[in-house]
Amino acid sequence: MTIVKRNLDIYRTRLITLQNILGRAEAELVPEDPEKTALLTARLAEDMLPLPNQVWFACRQAELLLGKLNDTPVKEFEVDTASFADLQALVAETISRIEAQADAKESFAEAKTPLELPGMPTLSMTGQDYIDEWLTPNFYFHLVTAYDILRAEGLAIGKADYLSHLRPLLAAAMAS
Repeated sequence: MTIVKRNLDIYRTRLITLQNILGRAEAELVPEDPEKTALLTARLAEDMLPLPNQVWFACRQAELLLGKLNDTPVKEFEVDTASFADLQALVAETISRIEAQADAKESFAEAKTPLELPGMPTLSMTGQDYIDEWLTPNFYFHLVTAYDILRAEGLAIGKADYLSHLRPLLAAAMAS
């Protein structure tokens, strides 16, 4: 598997994990609240963003890579008005967009790409550095923060749920 394709697959499998825990949260947390309003404002600390932002930022990292690969703008998402169903749809759509990416454009890994941070000078780095040093750390930060918010809100999840992407490998190992 090529470098860029491997990174896309990592985002895809971890977003499936997020999709699964969001589904469990919908079923298990506050079932009498169809809008899941408590979850939509939940955050780990006062100075951190709430669950919808964490889900959006996790998806955004994958979308930023897809945007760079396809030279397309990143789709915007209204985080402030998002429902729980909107968050689930966002994750599902991001997974679908990753799966639809036919050409991994491996030349991106070596080519220079800008990283623009508000109020900071623009950085120029290789595509692989952009993935390794910016996108992937941010992706995991927001994925884990969403996981932690849901766990703090009472969802009975653990490390096995977080590492669910390993289940196919374990099944194959046990079958042989």
